[in-house]
Amino acid sequence: MKIDSTKSPGSFRFVSLGDVHLGHHQTPTTKIVENLDRYCTNDKVLKDVDMLIITGDLFDRLLHNADENLDVIHRWVSRVLYRCAYLDVAIRIVEGTPSHDRGQSRFFVEQAANAKIDVDLYYATQLEIEHNERFGIDILYVPDKWRPDTAETLEEVRVLMKNRGLEKVDFAIMHGAFEYQLPSIVKEPTHDSAVYLELVRYFILIGHVHLVTQLERILAAGSYDRICHGEEGPKGYYDVRVRDVDDYDIVFVENKGAKRYDTIDCTGLDTKEFNVKIRKVVEQLPKSSAIRLRCSPHDAAAGDIEGLVKQYPQFEWSLAKDREKVKKESIMDTFMSMDMKEFVPIDPTSIEALVQAELEKQGLDTYAVDSCTHRLKELVSGLH
Repeated sequence: MKIDSTKSPGSFRFVSLGDVHLGHHQTPTTKIVENLDRYCTNDKVLKDVDMLIITGDLFDRLLHNADENLDVIHRWVSRVLYRCAYLDVAIRIVEGTPSHDRGQSRFFVEQAANAKIDVDLYYATQLEIEHNERFGIDILYVPDKWRPDTAETLEEVRVLMKNRGLEKVDFAIMHGAFEYQLPSIVKEPTHDSAVYLELVRYFILIGHVHLVTQLERILAAGSYDRICHGEEGPKGYYDVRVRDVDDYDIVFVENKGAKRYDTIDCTGLDTKEFNVKIRKVVEQLPKSSAIRLRCSPHDAAAGDIEGLVKQYPQFEWSLAKDREKVKKESIMDTFMSMDMKEFVPIDPTSIEALVQAELEKQGLDTYAVDSCTHRLKELVSGLH
């Protein structure tokens, strides 16, 4: 790597973000773009950065010309292009999930050409290796769902590297998931982290899973903003400075303006208890936060949702059961809508309590619940 041609001689600095989901129906694009400019794509950050990396899913859905979100997005893209040209920041983008990006990041390329913006830009829509002469690095690009089987994708990667005479690439920019990122309940093809760590000399930047994680040199920044419930964790991007193979600094920069999606457990609360709990919560949340109430159909919360909408119009209100009615676009959308804290391992010691809670949620009387759990206990004890 040529670190004598970087802004800070002796080190190569890049920022990596992904899963921005511009055009999302729940989190306003204006809010997402505001957070991008405030914490990431501004002069203060970019002036010392050598490369801006976008790991796919910049868009959430296909946007048509009449969609007002496009005006906001196009203005932001133009600002990023002009800033990066002026501040000498290279831009690298990989195509994300087909149902999300739809090739729309090509607007970067078209706008740069139409406005004659002299910017170092590379947008990868296929599996390929770019040799970057300026920084002396080879970058592997792996778009999402390049092949139905990730083993086929890996084989193509090996062929590409062999044809280039490369034992290792310097960086990999990917969209997809490694095996350690997904729970076993999600049946989706995943990449082999150990193999790719062997193939990549410095860092692997990957998007798709919305949770921020790091495994050795694999950096998954997660989604830049929150777009649904179950994403209560921090959002943001990675800021990395590389000096040598084993000499680097990694900082996760939080998007502190990310929209809040909070779930309040109101199960079993009477009206007074429910109102007290709601008041305490809303006092701490910023306007436009999305609040989801978790309760059974017979709880006070289930009947008071309309009153909350009138009393606190500055928030978005919903019941947990509403999420079952939402049509999901992909397995990952379904996964990200889950609150993983809900899941309890099913074993002989936990099944009785789990079944009892579910029966009570269905509104069965005490006698029926006791009868069912007693019979279940007999069945479980008979298995030992």
